[in-house]
Amino acid sequence: MTAFYLIGALMALAAMLFVALPLLRARKPSQAPAQDAVNAQIYTDQFAELETDLNNGLLSQAQFDLAKHELERRLLQDIPPAAATTPAVKTARWPGIIIVLLIPLLAAGLYAKIGNPRAINPPTDPMIVQLQQIEILLPKLEQRLREQPNDITGWTMLGRAYMGLARYPDAAQAYDKLTQLTPQDAQAFADYADALAMANGQKLAGKPAALVAQALKLDPNNGKALYLAGFAAVEAGKPKQAIAHWEKLLAQLPPDAEGAAMLKEKLTELRQQTGMKSTPMASLAGQVRLAPALRDKAAPQDTLFIFARAVAGPKMPLALLKLQVKDLPVNFKLDDSMAMSPQMKLSNFPEVEIVARISKSGMAMPQPGDLEGISAPVKLGAKNIAIEISKQLP
Repeated sequence: MTAFYLIGALMALAAMLFVALPLLRARKPSQAPAQDAVNAQIYTDQFAELETDLNNGLLSQAQFDLAKHELERRLLQDIPPAAATTPAVKTARWPGIIIVLLIPLLAAGLYAKIGNPRAINPPTDPMIVQLQQIEILLPKLEQRLREQPNDITGWTMLGRAYMGLARYPDAAQAYDKLTQLTPQDAQAFADYADALAMANGQKLAGKPAALVAQALKLDPNNGKALYLAGFAAVEAGKPKQAIAHWEKLLAQLPPDAEGAAMLKEKLTELRQQTGMKSTPMASLAGQVRLAPALRDKAAPQDTLFIFARAVAGPKMPLALLKLQVKDLPVNFKLDDSMAMSPQMKLSNFPEVEIVARISKSGMAMPQPGDLEGISAPVKLGAKNIAIEISKQLP
C-alpha cells in the first residue's frame, strides 16, 4: 500500500505540472465522434453472416445460439461513451496554479474521509470484471432504448445484461418487449421464459411453460427451448416428456459441448425412475488405414477427416470426426451426436458411405493433393468397415 501512495503522489505531481503549464494558453474545444451507428452496422452484418451459416447448414442451432450470444456480449462492450466537449480555458496564471495545487490535497482528504482502501486491490475474476463493465454501460443502453424503442438488437442486449446481473424481473420485461417486436423469433420466447422462470423462483409452471411451448412451435429444434421444456416436464411430473425433449437436444450437441455431460446424467436418472431403456443411437464403426505407397505424401500433423455422407442426397457430412495422420491406423465410430445439424444426421438416411480424407490445408472441402479413401455404401449400424486411403486428388 505504501508503494501505491508513493506512485499516487508522483502521478499527482506530474498531473499538476501537466495542467498548470498550459493554463497560460486557451484550449480549443474538441469532440469525439460517436461510433454507435458504425458499431451497430458491423455487428448487424456479422449477425447476418451467422444466420446465413445457420440456413446453409454450416452451424447447428446450438452453435448459432452460442455465437449469437457472444456477438451480443461484444456489441454491449463496444457501446462508446457519449461524446463530450471540452470548453476553452481562459488564460490564467497564479489563481489557476493555486487551484491545481489545492485539488490533489482536497482529493486526498476526501478519500481519507469516505474512500475505500480495499479498492486498491480490485477484483481480477473475469466474471466480476465483466459484470462491472455491464453495470457501467447499462445506463447508456437504457437511454438508447428510450430514444429508439424499436431497436431489436438493443432489447436483446438489455435482456442479456439484466440476466447477467440477476435482475430477472427487468430481464423478463425486456424480453417481453422483444417478443412483441419479433413474434416469429423462437429464441426471444425461450429467453423470455427463462427470465420469467428465474423471477418466479425458478418455477416454469404457468406462463413460462407456455412461452417455451410457443418457442418450440416456432422452432422445434431450438436448443434453449428444448432444455427448458425438459425441466418444465419434470416439474409437471412428466418424466417421459422430459426424456424426449432432452434426447432431442443431446442429438444436436457436439459430444464435448458444455452441458452435454449433465444432460446425459439427468437422462440416466429419469430412465431409471421410469424403467425406460436408453434409445439406441444410429452409428457406424470401422478402421481407416493409409496405403503404404502414400505414406511419404502425408505429414504426421496433417488433418484427417472421417465423415459419413448420404449415398442418395446432399453431400453434406452427416457425422464428422477430425483427427491427424499420426493417429493412423485408427478405429472410428460415427453417430448422431456428431451431426452438423438436426436435419442432416445419420438416422435420417438409410444408406451412407464413409469418406476418409487427409487434408494438407486443414480444410474439409477437397483440395488438389489431398489423399482420400471411400467405403462402399453401408447400412446404419454397420461395423468393421475397412477404409484404405489410397488415392491422391488431382
